[in-house]
Amino acid sequence: MRAVVLLVLSLTICSVSPVLASTNIMDVDEESPLWSLDGSGVVIAVADTGIDLDHSCFRNSSSEVGTPGPEHRKIVHLNNSIDDWDTQGHQQFRHGTHIAGILACDQLDGDSSMRSLSYGAKLVVQDVVDSSGWSVPDDVTSLLAESSRHGAVINSWSWGDNTEDYTERSSMIDKWTVENPWSLVFIAPGNTGSTMLEPSNAYNAVAVVASDSNENGSLWSGNSHGPDVNDRRGVFIAAPGMGVVSAKADGTRNGMNNESYSMTGTSMATPMAASFTALLQELVQNEYNYTPSAPMLRAMLAASAEGLVGGDPDYMQGFGRPSLASFENGFIIHDSYKTNDWVALIESRGGTLESFTSNPWNGSGASGPFLSENESWSQLYQPVPGEDVEVVMSYNARPGGYPIDDLRLIVKTSDGRFAVDDEMSNSGYSQLYYESFTSPLQMNSSNETTVMIRIPSTQLEGVEWVSIEVVANDVFDGLNAGYLGLEGTKVGFGLIATGVQDFIQNMPPEITIVDAPGEGENYTDNFSISLNIFDRENDSYVLAIRLNNSNYSVDLSDCGMMKDVESEILCEVDISRDLIPRPVNREDWRFEIIVVDDNDSIWTQPEMSVYLGNNFSIYWVSPMVDFEEDVPIVEQDESVEQNRALIWGIVGVIFGAVVAAGVMFRGFEKRVLDDVPPPFNDED
Repeated sequence: MRAVVLLVLSLTICSVSPVLASTNIMDVDEESPLWSLDGSGVVIAVADTGIDLDHSCFRNSSSEVGTPGPEHRKIVHLNNSIDDWDTQGHQQFRHGTHIAGILACDQLDGDSSMRSLSYGAKLVVQDVVDSSGWSVPDDVTSLLAESSRHGAVINSWSWGDNTEDYTERSSMIDKWTVENPWSLVFIAPGNTGSTMLEPSNAYNAVAVVASDSNENGSLWSGNSHGPDVNDRRGVFIAAPGMGVVSAKADGTRNGMNNESYSMTGTSMATPMAASFTALLQELVQNEYNYTPSAPMLRAMLAASAEGLVGGDPDYMQGFGRPSLASFENGFIIHDSYKTNDWVALIESRGGTLESFTSNPWNGSGASGPFLSENESWSQLYQPVPGEDVEVVMSYNARPGGYPIDDLRLIVKTSDGRFAVDDEMSNSGYSQLYYESFTSPLQMNSSNETTVMIRIPSTQLEGVEWVSIEVVANDVFDGLNAGYLGLEGTKVGFGLIATGVQDFIQNMPPEITIVDAPGEGENYTDNFSISLNIFDRENDSYVLAIRLNNSNYSVDLSDCGMMKDVESEILCEVDISRDLIPRPVNREDWRFEIIVVDDNDSIWTQPEMSVYLGNNFSIYWVSPMVDFEEDVPIVEQDESVEQNRALIWGIVGVIFGAVVAAGVMFRGFEKRVLDDVPPPFNDED
């Protein structure tokens, strides 16, 4: 293997405003719940030239360096197999301290001039430079195994070889991440202005290019970029990497320094993106109480990004520059690898690449699903009115020499259209097709393993639901049937969606009695029942009211009605009209109200509310005669429930009419729309 070369070629020492707290990455104000994210509870691993332990960004206190370990303020583990410092005289002295500062600097004494985005995070520090130069282990999975043992999902590497080839080191990264889905490596692609260098071209790595920190940002001209040697986009994300102010090592032990300087390059952009991703990890840990997998974090990182040049992902910027504002209105995630204790799980498999391959995992203990060929996962959601729908799905690819599994992301709409992954127009939105025109799985598939669908809100007006589906269109038929990993036949994924929400459960209408016969009251004349109807979903509803006693019931047909808004209802009871010739003079009258809403769709059913009044009396004397009816009082019994079925006849007729009218209208609408061709730009 060729010698490692540092991927920072532009070094400037100047006075530049720090970009670590750039609002163009956070892009949320202090009132946002996302503002409090600082990387707390997250461990990040950095392999570089070492670290100046006594710098104010990292030491335990103003006067104490402290011993690295679980109780240290910043350094949970220090690999000192080479040495325990960012050593003066070693190649690229100060580089590692600068990188570590971008990842997790939290200065003492309230100074925030170098504070990183994820200043609450802790570090695993791996020194890979000795007196002879860069000394990265031939088997880089040893670095990843070490970081995993200490709880780090995120790894930051700002180095590589001066070759565009997909090397053995690139392959090792992919082998490791396929076997351990809780390992994500951020790698600087180089500063050549040409094709990106290894190992950033690993399929499952996050290659980061540099941008400025301006609101309307632009890319740095020195970025190495895609497409990579495997004809993939290569570049995954852009992050501020120009004039980045961070910690400066002084090479003096126990000097307790607080110095800073600025540097430019993809080496700076890489830890910047890793630092941002630590906030995403913290967000999931806080909201969902588990540590997200690498595919889940990649999907979230892509979904957070805003394009700097053009609208769709490309080989110069990847998905664009991340912004927390992308998640301010909420999001929905699904992580196949969701599990309670990922560290214990990988340790149970031995913790090394060799042990992983000899001890394959079938996904037990994780939420799943893990898809074999021709299997799928899908979920229905409601689009949020006025918001674009964006869905990103990510999964790990097997290393070079293996075919790339084909997991397809499909979004369907209730009006018969669909979008597939990475079919983006120049507008930055996905092409929409009609299912009557073609099938989603007949559309071309890319060789990308992080894919996006974005549908504008203007195309979702009147859309009742969207279906998000992941289909295992083609999965490698490995030797370990039913298992994950290199030789497995199943694949997991991470998925995030914005602009959608879970279906709102249909709540029954609320009945509020304003005025009605009360328990024990006696009526000798006509009376009224007054009530309010309120529906939380603003559904239309059907109302029926009846009077009943232990012998019979009387439907108040004048009080049955359909309403499309909440309203106050007044039901007038005319005894001679509504009750005569039935025996009236009784003590066991009561009224019953039934309301049924029309919320009927593929995900919910109409809801009903019933109100039963208490017994009251009616003793009525006809104005046409001068004597009182001589009708005996009938003893009460328990047969009211038998009569309740009668009201369903009325409600069923009325509600059936509503449904039939809706079906007829929808049929008419469909017949008309069938003759109207879809918009040209949707089927282009």
